[in-house]
Amino acid sequence: MRRHVIVAASVVGFLMLSVSTAPAQDVEVSREGKWRIWYTSPALRAELDFHWADRHPGDEWFILKLSVAGGLKGVTSVNRKAVRLQAPDGSIFELPTEAEFRGVRGSMQIAFQQENIWGPPASRFTGSLERVEDWFFSPSRNAPYRETIHPSSFQYCTGPLVFHVPDGVQTGGWVLIIDLETSRAEIPFVLGADEQPKTE
Repeated sequence: MRRHVIVAASVVGFLMLSVSTAPAQDVEVSREGKWRIWYTSPALRAELDFHWADRHPGDEWFILKLSVAGGLKGVTSVNRKAVRLQAPDGSIFELPTEAEFRGVRGSMQIAFQQENIWGPPASRFTGSLERVEDWFFSPSRNAPYRETIHPSSFQYCTGPLVFHVPDGVQTGGWVLIIDLETSRAEIPFVLGADEQPKTE
């Protein structure tokens, strides 16, 4: 089941999508299945899978799977520090460094295996775009990682996002924030709810 959501002037509650340099009608969000959100704007296309986080409230580590490609043309660079997570209470969490990630990667192996976290995305990228093996974290001890990834109109990157949430993963509305060179993407999703954010 796919539910298309076009961003309009008013959005339910605080869950508002915005791209600073793009008109609202150029930003689209689709819910694909129960745990996947598809986001598209002139600058970025993204598929967010939050299945593990939704099924594990209280966990200290918030685990997502993200796949990203560039927008209409060219390369869209995304730096590690530009990716953040906003909690229901407004708290902001940042990605760990590669060194910090390596210290906890072993404890996440079950999650990574069950979610096929290093595998291809579920839907729109495969078959039409080439995968680039760039990501913020290394999948194994000797594998490379990047502080900045460079998806393009013809290539996508995919992998895990992990955020340390000391008080535990809570139900409610969360927002994945991605700051780009001239715009910001905000991708909202809800943990512990059957329905995702809608616009009127």
